Amino acid sequence: MFIRLSRSLSAGLIMLIMSLAWLPESVLHARSALLAEAKKESGLVLSVRTSPTALFENHQLITDPDMMNAVKNPKWQLTSEVPRFSDLYVNEQRLGAPLLRLDTSGQLWDETYKMRLVLPSKAVMKLRQAADALHQQHYGKLLDWQEAEKLFSRKSIFVIKDMETGLTFRVQRRAGHDHADVQPVTKADTEVMKQIYNKGWTWDRKAIIAEKDGKQIAASMNGMPHGGDGIPENGFSGHFCIHFLNSSTHKSDAPDLPHQLMVYKAAGMLRNYFADSSPLQLGQSLIEALHHDDSEMVQTLTEGLSQEQSAALLQHKQDWSSIRRKDGRELPQEESLLSDVQLEAETMHITRGVRLLQVQSHFVRTSPISPWELKELNLS
Repeated sequence: MFIRLSRSLSAGLIMLIMSLAWLPESVLHARSALLAEAKKESGLVLSVRTSPTALFENHQLITDPDMMNAVKNPKWQLTSEVPRFSDLYVNEQRLGAPLLRLDTSGQLWDETYKMRLVLPSKAVMKLRQAADALHQQHYGKLLDWQEAEKLFSRKSIFVIKDMETGLTFRVQRRAGHDHADVQPVTKADTEVMKQIYNKGWTWDRKAIIAEKDGKQIAASMNGMPHGGDGIPENGFSGHFCIHFLNSSTHKSDAPDLPHQLMVYKAAGMLRNYFADSSPLQLGQSLIEALHHDDSEMVQTLTEGLSQEQSAALLQHKQDWSSIRRKDGRELPQEESLLSDVQLEAETMHITRGVRLLQVQSHFVRTSPISPWELKELNLS
């Protein structure tokens, strides 16, 4: 049997070689060109995504000799510096090659071992230029609700893209004054939305891009059917909400914090938002990031904490099935460079049920115009 199988494979190989030999010359040239292109394109890939686990990304091939040489012949630097990671990654296209991550200054790191790769200044500059171009492709633009309402007018149909999965579906705006109330257009669109909210319908916010007339606008959606149903045959009982920059809920004139966080995330500008935020907003944002299980947002907000406090926060998080923000206040300080914030949150403990959590945060900044940074966090 083995002999018959070997003969069969040999015969098949001979036939394949003969068939290639009789292929038209134009096809052979095209095949050679494809192989040459594939060989030429092997190297480094720069990619951008909202989190390390996000499936949706944009990427670009890097052929710059300085960058190629720096990654293929690395010079590692051990440092006590805590990297502030960006949303950019560099991958060498070979088996076993480490996935490197850029920090906010344009330096490359091995995230696992917290080692920095020494790059020539010219390579750093080119890397930043490539990153800027990728950001423009990947993220949506911030558009104030006053203008977004005109673009996404009532009865208009547009496309929603989820920033984590890259899945897209169509919606129609049916109503909404302070934000857009929309519905999936068909049952097929509803099925895609179910894939995005694979754990079931929820009020949780997700960063999305709303696409219409060739424009990509940063937005946020929740995933809970509610209210009126204008398209009864679409398999979605009611509508759901889409928020844009400075839009609000029906219950408040102020912009909704968790929706605004996701809008800025969809625009690739969360760090800018946090840099302009007050200590109270930062404390509230941390609880929202925990509630939405957004590990990247949590990491960004806690970069100033010690490793011990960061580990303690993650340990607490494992004991909660959910956490929801309640009241909070910023304590008065005589010193303009220091601020303490007290917050309350309701948690669902895995074994103890509903618990009230006291969150005390200490923030500092280096000057009156510098961003605030979380330096101490106590949970009780």
